[in-house]
Order: sequence, then C-alpha cells, then structure tokens
Amino acid sequence: MSDKIQQLIIVGLGGSIGAISRYSISSWVQKRLPNFQVAGTLVVNVTGCLIIGILMGFIVQKTWLTDSPRMKLFLITGFLGSLTTFSTFGYETVQSLQIHDMRAAFLNVSLNLVLGILAVFAGIFIAQIMSAS
Repeated sequence: MSDKIQQLIIVGLGGSIGAISRYSISSWVQKRLPNFQVAGTLVVNVTGCLIIGILMGFIVQKTWLTDSPRMKLFLITGFLGSLTTFSTFGYETVQSLQIHDMRAAFLNVSLNLVLGILAVFAGIFIAQIMSAS
C-alpha cells in the first residue's frame, strides 16, 4: 500500500472518530442546555481549540508527537479537523499573535467571521432560488 493511501486512511479514521465525537458531544450538551441553541457547537469548538493548543504546545516544545507524522495526521488533521475546523482557525490566529502580526490575526478573524456568515446567507439565497425553479 502506498504511503499516500496510508495517510488518507489514517486521516479518514481520525476524521470518523472526530465526526462521531462532534455529534455526540454537541447532542449531549444541547440536551442539557436546550434554551442555549448554540451551546453544543460552542462547546465543541472551544474544546477543539483547547485540544489543538495542548497538542501543538507539545509539538512545539518537542515533547510529544514530534517524530510521529502519522499520529499528527490522525489527531490533528483527522480527529480535530472533523471535530472542528475552528480549532485550526484558533491556532492560526494565535500563531499570528505570537509573532506580533496583529494585522494577520485581525484579518484572519474578520475574514473568517464576515465571509463565513455571508457565505451562509449566500447559500440560503441560492437554495431558495433553486427551490423556486
């Protein structure tokens, strides 16, 4: 089996566990806080940010995962990528802040927020037009 296929399988396995975790955690939280509609997503996103911070902190300090590209693929790209891409967004923003690139951090936050919300509106609009046809 080629290295690329092995990498895809590793990412897929991590991703499937991340997706199941996202659904399970989000559902569990939402049942406990039914009046706070975004609670499940918020908890998953913040948890993902905490986990990527811990993992990347270990990698940067060269204390864990530094010699295991497959484990990085499984945990960071697969699991966390499926659990939440917000964790990657959070980490990339912190990287910009750590090198004192406030412009890049502000742009990352602003563009993700504004363009993401606009994309949702655009998607709803497109779906309405397609449904009306």
